[in-house]
Amino acid sequence: MNLKYKILAVLAAGIALTACGSSGAPASTPASSAVPASSHVAEEGVTEPINMLAWTLDDLDREDTVTLIPAEITSGVQDGSLTAKIFSYDLYKKEDVENLAVGDKITSHEEGAAWNQFVTVAVKSIEKNDQYHLVSINGGMEEQDGLDLLLDDDTYRTMTFDDYPVYYEMGEKTLPLAEDVVLKDSSADPQAEAVETTGASAVAAAINEDPDNWTVYNTTLVVQGGKVQEVRRIWVP
Repeated sequence: MNLKYKILAVLAAGIALTACGSSGAPASTPASSAVPASSHVAEEGVTEPINMLAWTLDDLDREDTVTLIPAEITSGVQDGSLTAKIFSYDLYKKEDVENLAVGDKITSHEEGAAWNQFVTVAVKSIEKNDQYHLVSINGGMEEQDGLDLLLDDDTYRTMTFDDYPVYYEMGEKTLPLAEDVVLKDSSADPQAEAVETTGASAVAAAINEDPDNWTVYNTTLVVQGGKVQEVRRIWVP
């Protein structure tokens, strides 16, 4: 059987373009939504993320899907299972972003928002930096209603300070480790080769030895059939 690979949100390598200062306050009167995915209908004339309301935590239980997800392991591994907060970030079609014009509208999640809570703002200005493949809307992340989008693998993704995506929370889920789970840990330094640990017991011990350092910024889980097949941790500053 051919597996359907569903890459929902993978930690991406950023460019060396770090903004300074603090992010602007959220819009005082944005259009917002909190609706179940089944009832969502895209509004005409609004550019929306291609992955908005496209999946839920239940999809992690699918046998025919391999899912890569940013995650924060919250309580180590207990009885062969880890509990993690699962995150995602907004992705946009390349042509949708490049065709945006002043007067259009765009929808996004604010940092830390729930998966079904998002804002829609009017596009008042657009600045493009072709050298860094960056599009800044309404003055970018430091301005009210501002948004920075970075071209990454033929889609645009949200970008915040230190080039991280703007993560929103899908929820918390407890997932058992697969018997042959593999930990690939390259968090020691920027040039570190990934150290591999194989097997549920060994991986659990490695995670529990360093319980507070598995964050959304450095940790990716590879999940299939409701089980963790891989844990990947990278170096972050």
